[in-house]
Amino acid sequence: MLIFRKIISYKFILLVLAGISLFACKSSYTLLTIEKPKSATEELPANIQSIVLMNRSMNNQFENYRKDSLQMYFFRKGYQLTKIILDSTASDTTIRALADLMFESGRYDVVIPVERNLPRYLTYEILPDTLNPDLVQKYCTAYKTNALMVLERFSTKVMADYSSEKYLNATIGFNYTYSASLDIKYDTFFRIYKPGNPMWVKEISLTDTISWESSEYSMEGLFNRLPSTKQALIEAGIKVALDVDEKLSPTWTPEKRGYFLITPKNDRGQQLMNENKQDEAADYWTEMAKSKDKNIRSKAEYNLALISELNDDIDQAISWGLKSFYSCYRHQTEAYLKKLKAKKETHKPKT
Repeated sequence: MLIFRKIISYKFILLVLAGISLFACKSSYTLLTIEKPKSATEELPANIQSIVLMNRSMNNQFENYRKDSLQMYFFRKGYQLTKIILDSTASDTTIRALADLMFESGRYDVVIPVERNLPRYLTYEILPDTLNPDLVQKYCTAYKTNALMVLERFSTKVMADYSSEKYLNATIGFNYTYSASLDIKYDTFFRIYKPGNPMWVKEISLTDTISWESSEYSMEGLFNRLPSTKQALIEAGIKVALDVDEKLSPTWTPEKRGYFLITPKNDRGQQLMNENKQDEAADYWTEMAKSKDKNIRSKAEYNLALISELNDDIDQAISWGLKSFYSCYRHQTEAYLKKLKAKKETHKPKT
């Protein structure tokens, strides 16, 4: 019986000590969402951060077609034809859209020169030889970039189809349904040049088709639901840019992170984070990390680990996380350290 009482007393003491520990390290934890990068399948080497974009796909076969004239041409053909249309606006749209997408990814700085069309004397379907290394060096030096990206070939095949079907309506007699489809097949080829000895070259080839179709009881309604041929060509140019960007630019996925409030009400760190003033929040938590109160110190150290991660310094984040862990144990700290160590294994620091 005495032994049993001692066991009960021992368990009670453990519970009291655990309660004291939890009380000493009690916390108010708040979440925020960060964007986590995922590398692209063909992302460029880390030493390529800036790119000048140019176009060598257009020759005298290209034309800036007027929207109305091009549409009328298709209508006169009964909207039933297949034809190569080389539109200069669609080709240039690819360059401009790609520059915007790559820049918005946060991975690349992109320059588009005003005079961005390189001379081309070959027919549209022939792939030109690689550029002279001296010319590549010239453009990269002139625009202060690490690499030159060139649209070497661009063509679009337009395939339009139209049909009508007669049917019997019990109320109004015979009537018609109208159907039409529009397909754009694009064939493009890019090269990325990095000056050096030897010159580094990466090639990207893309061929695909985008399609639209519609069925209506009136021809007016039918063609209102389809893009004009000119607009479809421009959208094909945008689709090319999206495809290339998907290969080269990292994507960003939302991921939850958290930090501790130092004070339960009107927390200064939370106010600064809500105002997106991370540097000021870091200064505040750096001061709090000097506290003799291990509860406050541990919270501040944890928060500084988060700031380090947001600044892409994973080693520093782990260092602060370990300080927090040893100042005062929290399960959030242990879980966060596991995330940071896993991230370090696949981490590519910014250059």
